[in-house]
Amino acid sequence: MPPTFSITTDLAGQKEDAARLFPAFAAAGFQAVHWCQDWTGQPVFYDEAIARNVARLAGECGLRVADVHAFSGTRPEGPPWTDELFEAINRNRAEFAARVGAEVLVLHLPAMPTPEPAEAARRAVADVGRLLPACRELSVRLAIENLAGPAHTPALFDALFEAFAPDELGFCYDSGHALLTDEPGLIARYADRLAATHLHDNDGWADQHRPPGEGVADWPMILGTIKRSRYAGTVNLEVHLPPDEDLAAFCKRIRTDLAERWGAA
Repeated sequence: MPPTFSITTDLAGQKEDAARLFPAFAAAGFQAVHWCQDWTGQPVFYDEAIARNVARLAGECGLRVADVHAFSGTRPEGPPWTDELFEAINRNRAEFAARVGAEVLVLHLPAMPTPEPAEAARRAVADVGRLLPACRELSVRLAIENLAGPAHTPALFDALFEAFAPDELGFCYDSGHALLTDEPGLIARYADRLAATHLHDNDGWADQHRPPGEGVADWPMILGTIKRSRYAGTVNLEVHLPPDEDLAAFCKRIRTDLAERWGAA
């Protein structure tokens, strides 16, 4: 069965208009989107009217909103990051996901000032535990994304996946972040927990969100692992639009390349 190819909505910035993006995605052959607007910076709460509009725009273009990015925190000028804000805004994101028909909410764990393994695991389990009641209620599966920070080790994910059942907590594999932590094999280690994908490339030194093949990632390994797994979600690109490239042409180029790589994997 061929995969569903998806693309994140923040490729041209978190405030880019979906009414411009969605037609370009659909025309390029993408079948789904990963909603990735307003995931950091000043907290933005979505009401029902926003969800209806996003669902309408997607439907008119023949796209499915497959996943939604949770809110991950604030920049230094933002309000203080508290457990209460974390829980409230990500409950809102889970509600938005349910309203637009998305099945997965992808979470960046709040920044951890210390990479000490036991403390990082304790805090991660507590943070996930705060969000799971809302996700259960709304039938949205939570997925933890691997980040580039020192706390995001296999030990952290092992602790999380020991604490929570697979139907409640999955794994979002971010290929670019895995390069920066020298852990490209995370996708194979947690293939049975795979719930979402953030696929992009870089030079191994910075989080550049380049298309596959424009960095050092091992795409035959990554795509081959996804193919061999039981993963039924989207094959999703999390790339950035170069400032000198046309949106429609860029989308067509990367969609064609992804399909060719998938076929060869």
